[in-house]
Amino acid sequence: MRFTASPVVELPVGGAVLSFEQDNDSFEVGTSVWNSSLVLVKFAERCLGDTALPFADALRFPGTHAIELGSGCGPAGMGLSRLGLADLVLTDIAAVLPALRRNLRRNRCHLARAPRLAQLHWNCPAHLTQLASPRRFDLVVAADVVYVQESVPHLIAAMDALADAERGVVLLGYQIRSPEAHQAFWEAVPAAFPVIEKVPREHLDPDYAFEESDVFILRRRLRQ
Repeated sequence: MRFTASPVVELPVGGAVLSFEQDNDSFEVGTSVWNSSLVLVKFAERCLGDTALPFADALRFPGTHAIELGSGCGPAGMGLSRLGLADLVLTDIAAVLPALRRNLRRNRCHLARAPRLAQLHWNCPAHLTQLASPRRFDLVVAADVVYVQESVPHLIAAMDALADAERGVVLLGYQIRSPEAHQAFWEAVPAAFPVIEKVPREHLDPDYAFEESDVFILRRRLRQ
């Protein structure tokens, strides 16, 4: 599997084929489909199909209150929705929401329950407060969101503000986009999520194991 410049990217998941329109000529990075989102969804599907695999506890979707940061075109969030993550909010900045909304309409027939869409600027306290009310989230999903060093503190602060203080988990699709952002993220994130687990490559879907993409699970505390 490799990144494609095709205007439509297809993602087979949960017995359906989701499709996502992208615009690689846009000035907004969120209007392209990035590899890590596909890798993350196919990892989740593989784990859900084999509960003996590690990390299955982080993917117990029934009853899970979840939010995605930087949803972009929507493949990660909608893919997880197709796999049963029903209580889900997809977020991005205002300029990207039209693309997200368009792809939600495109794939709505494959989703048992449509995710809610919300505007979120990571550095906006009002947005964070509104989304975290009446309660914070059990699961925070993010894919390919670490690419600008200056945004890293805001990203981590948003994850920290939105994840449940005791049991919150971050499911992170990851690829190094900037050495400076990469260093800043991994130096700072343990203060909020001290337990960091990198999914071994043998647990990724072999057809979606892009060599530069990884999946991490960030936790507030050790697994019980």
